[in-house]
Order: sequence, then C-alpha cells, then structure tokens
Amino acid sequence: MPVVSAHGGAAYFPGVEQWYALIPLLLGILVVAGAVTVRRRRPAARVSHVLTVVFSGLVLAVIGAIALVQLSPITSFSTTSRPFTTRTLTLVRLVLGGTVLVTSVTLARRRWPMKPRYAGLGLLFGGWFLYPILLRDFQPGFNPIGYLLFATLVFSVGYIAWRDCRHAIRTLCTDPITRRFGAAVSVLTAVFFMFSAGILIMLPDPSGVGITWTQSFVHVLPVKDPLVYWPAVEFWFPPLPLGGYLSVGMLTLVLIISLLVGLNGAIVAYQWRCQSTVGFDGATGAAAIAAPNACCCCGPVLSQLAVVALGPSAAMPFYWLFIDTASPLGVLFFTGSIVLLLGNLVRFSAALAPTEPLPEHTL
Repeated sequence: MPVVSAHGGAAYFPGVEQWYALIPLLLGILVVAGAVTVRRRRPAARVSHVLTVVFSGLVLAVIGAIALVQLSPITSFSTTSRPFTTRTLTLVRLVLGGTVLVTSVTLARRRWPMKPRYAGLGLLFGGWFLYPILLRDFQPGFNPIGYLLFATLVFSVGYIAWRDCRHAIRTLCTDPITRRFGAAVSVLTAVFFMFSAGILIMLPDPSGVGITWTQSFVHVLPVKDPLVYWPAVEFWFPPLPLGGYLSVGMLTLVLIISLLVGLNGAIVAYQWRCQSTVGFDGATGAAAIAAPNACCCCGPVLSQLAVVALGPSAAMPFYWLFIDTASPLGVLFFTGSIVLLLGNLVRFSAALAPTEPLPEHTL
C-alpha cells in the first residue's frame, strides 16, 4: 500500500500530546485580541506599548502553530485516503482557472479600465491554475514556460507595489515605530511560513528510510513546486536541531507573502499612530493580515487542527486536499492571500496624498 511520509514529532516526546500546542496558540490570539480591545477603548494608550503586546501575542501564537505541526502524531498515511480522484481535482482546477481568467478581465475593465496591470496579474493567477493541465504532456516540471510564468507573476506583484504604492511604503518607512513593527511582523511571518510549510523542521520523522538523523548532512537536489522544479539545498544539523530545504521558488513565495504581511501590519501601526482609519477600517485590516493563515503554506497547520479535533484517521482526507499536487486548494488560498494583501496596500495608498505627482501610464 503506498504511503507518504509526514511529520513525526510526537515520537520525540511520548508524554506530550499534540493538543498541548493549542495552549500557546490560543493564548497568543487572546493577547492580540486583548491589546486590540484596549486600543479601541482607550485611544490615549501609548501605541508603542500596545504594539509590543500585539507582537508578543503573535510570537506566542506562532510558537503554538509551529508546535502543532511539529508534534503531529502522523508519521505516514495511505494514498487510499485521498478524498477525490486526480480527474476530479483536475476538473476543479480547470473551472477555477477559467473563472479567475474571466473574472479578472471583466472586473478590471469595469473598475480599473486605465490600469490593465490589474487584469494582467489576474491572468497570471489564472495561468497558475491552468499551467499543470495545459502543459501536462510537455514536461511541466521543467518547461521554460513555467519558469517564465513564475518570474512574470513575481515581477507583476512587485511592479504593482512599486507603481501604485511606493509613496505609501515611503510613508510607512518614515515613522520608526511603524517601520520596526512592520519589519518584525514580516520576519515572524517568514519564520512561521517556513516551519508550517515544512521548509524548516526541528523534529524530523524518525522512521525515515535510509536517513541517519544523528549526523549532519547537506545535499543539493531539485525540488518540485511552485509550478516547476527548483534547485534546493537540503540540510540537517542535529546539534541545533534544525533541518529542512531551501529552494529558490519557495523562498521567493515566502519573501513575497512576508513582505506583504509586514506592510499590512505597518499600515495598522500607522493608523494607530495617527488615530486614523485611512484606507480601510480595523476589521478589514485584520482580515488582510489573517488571510495568509489560509494560504497553501499554512495547510499543515489547518490540517493539524483537524487532527486534534477529529483524530488522525478522520483528518486524513482534509490533509490530502493540501498536499495532493493535483489539488487546487493551495493555489486558491495563495492567490487569494496575494490579492487581499496587495489590494489592501493599494487601497491604503490611494487614500494617502502622494508626496510627489505620479503620472498615469497605461500599464
């Protein structure tokens, strides 16, 4: 029976249950919620102190989320537990990709007819969905079109941020407290994503065949996804203990998400500092920052919550929805996170008076 390896952290601490990780996770969420409540009810409270409490709560929550993944009782699971066939998932991916393409063009022409760059980004997201289907007979893992699509999407996100948001980013970086809070949130997000996605591990599966976890090693190998194969460095250092793999593609995605989350966090800090709701209200901003928690990188966290709530056997189908290469769920959450985070940044920038005149171009 074919199986797939998973985390095996529970083997290192036999007396520690996975649900223990919910304690710092929930405590951190409560700390953040409490700080936000204090800020709303007592506007005179020092913003720097409130932001410090918020960041402390975020650190607690991240520790709990990482522990939730590392302490997983699942060491392997059968491919027979897949909830949907590859054909069904391919059909869903095809429908989602087509919907993204049509919606992007229609919405962009109605709301932003002078900014085709938004439609272009939507088309690239649609291409991300459809790429594995359209090029499945042309070695999609190594096809130059895949690398071009990835590079173009990354460039488009950066171009929109520079073209429409550079004056807002400059404003956010001017204030030292806002800048430090945004940078801290960005770094914390990157650490969280790398551990939750399995890019970094502290408690490897002890049942790995042919692997000795008592000795350090560093290997160079190709790693699949995002979209194509990327050169990666796999490593394990027992004294730390720390291991994982660093690939060009995944590190690029983590960098994009962490920067966008950090900028959105800086927006919240800026609003609190200026006692303003320019750009969006607190609820929308909180939703934007929380959006990446549903991203493909955070699928293991969501699946481990299902393990705690339902048990390992019942949670298997849910886990497969995130790790199955044919599943579009990870791509859907990733694109949705980018749209929401970048959209909030654009909205905030539009609400600010630019520090210098910005000529309008067709792109």
